[in-house]
Amino acid sequence: MSVVRLAAALALALLASAACAQPLVRVLLVETSDVVHVAFDGPHRGAIDGRPFATPFALTWPVEVRGDHLVLDGREIGRQLDLAPEAGMLRFDGRRYRGTLRLLASAGRVLAINVLDLESYLRGVVPSEMQASWPLEALKAQAVAARTYTLVNVDHDAAYDICATTDCQVYRGAEAEHPRSDVAIADTTGLVLTFGGLFARTYYHSDSGGVIASSSEVWGMSLPYLQAFQDVAANGPHRRWEHRLDPAVVGASLAAIGQGVGAVRRVRVLAWSDSGRVARVEVVGDGGTTVLAGNVARTQARGWGLKSTRFQMVGDLVARGEGWGHGVGMSQYGARELAAAGHGFAQILAFYYPQTALQRVATVAQR
Repeated sequence: MSVVRLAAALALALLASAACAQPLVRVLLVETSDVVHVAFDGPHRGAIDGRPFATPFALTWPVEVRGDHLVLDGREIGRQLDLAPEAGMLRFDGRRYRGTLRLLASAGRVLAINVLDLESYLRGVVPSEMQASWPLEALKAQAVAARTYTLVNVDHDAAYDICATTDCQVYRGAEAEHPRSDVAIADTTGLVLTFGGLFARTYYHSDSGGVIASSSEVWGMSLPYLQAFQDVAANGPHRRWEHRLDPAVVGASLAAIGQGVGAVRRVRVLAWSDSGRVARVEVVGDGGTTVLAGNVARTQARGWGLKSTRFQMVGDLVARGEGWGHGVGMSQYGARELAAAGHGFAQILAFYYPQTALQRVATVAQR
């Protein structure tokens, strides 16, 4: 029997209670033109463009997209499909997730969005971003930073609030959950960082390479609590590294942004920022020369396989650098060092986000 015909014949049920006390977060898991499959091991409920339904059966929903419509069993069913289990979790793309899975058709692609409460979301973020075996106070600092980062990105006018990759913050659903990170989240429930009564922009990264970067030098956005300063000494696997650039990769990435130089021969750093990160870089090829600056230089360098832009060239195509990530805000390896030295999570956060205040989320204004 068609899933659509079955669903239409069953009793109606709302997806979620409007009385939910915690804020809901919409996390983009996948954006694709391929067929997606959402699986349930038992009774579940849903809504098609706001029209609710329920089914007592265990089902897998194979959904594809046609223009701005979702397609099931060859039939266009609407633009938005929400699905949630009556109990337990749903399965999508090989992982288990809490909450609701929303499928949204948009210009020939389907957006798979996990909608769930904030604290449950953090259970899949914190151990994905920081090893659960690390000191508990570091995990607590990560929980507060991730909670604040999430809330500052909530956008009711957008299709989703945040993505599940390193472009936002890594989220692996229930598969990632760990008892130690769960404790860190529970012990800091509702705690966020604020500046001027609003949520702070709590960017974080793996390893600063010894010097924290300012938001101004990386993104051209100056914030008083995101300035450059000397970080704590941290002994991690990314503190020092060396990488040989692949001229084909460099050449292709430059061609993709309309700055092709032919076969790449040499990369040379022309200027560094206050925190020792590359501000301008020259690429020489047999078809010309181009100079990259600012965020373009940073994005290109990361695309070339460099862990950070805190590097220097030690050969025509050999880079030697320090750290991993953009370098703004909290260094996760630095947080580990501070926690191991006996500092509490509030002290760690105050070190990396000076001038911010630690508050309960209920007392914070929305942006």
